[in-house]
Amino acid sequence: MPYNNSIMTSLYGRRLGLQAMTTAQTGGTRGVREYLVGPECMRSSVSTAESTATNLAADGISVCPGTSAASSAVYTLDPPIPGVRKTIMGGVSNGPVYIKTANSETIVSTIGSSFTTVKISSLGGGFELIGLTTAQWLSMDLTSGTSSQASGFSLTTST
Repeated sequence: MPYNNSIMTSLYGRRLGLQAMTTAQTGGTRGVREYLVGPECMRSSVSTAESTATNLAADGISVCPGTSAASSAVYTLDPPIPGVRKTIMGGVSNGPVYIKTANSETIVSTIGSSFTTVKISSLGGGFELIGLTTAQWLSMDLTSGTSSQASGFSLTTST
């Protein structure tokens, strides 16, 4: 069902705007909610040239290569912005890589809620984080795997 006819405030005709939805429409109990409608998808910034010398932005998509040096690549992630998504791909070459939070912000996942660093195995992998608070990232992707298949990620409090 196209939502374009329900736009309340428009930025560009009927192509992009806000839609107010009532509890009868959403099935929820929180009163009228507003949603962005119009685009088929949201486009995020993508960086394929991340460096361990510069922090990863708290939004967009980052590809974090490993290093051919004897040491591991350690990337620092800016603090979370509540409600904003961050996607990280790492270990695609010369892994493993480590992603650590800038100021000891924690990463909440099914593994735990006190970790500040993610290790991506040398096989590579990606995960998504969502800013829960300014001190916590939330990840649904970071799991310990199953009894027969270990995860490509591990979490710790240090590199």
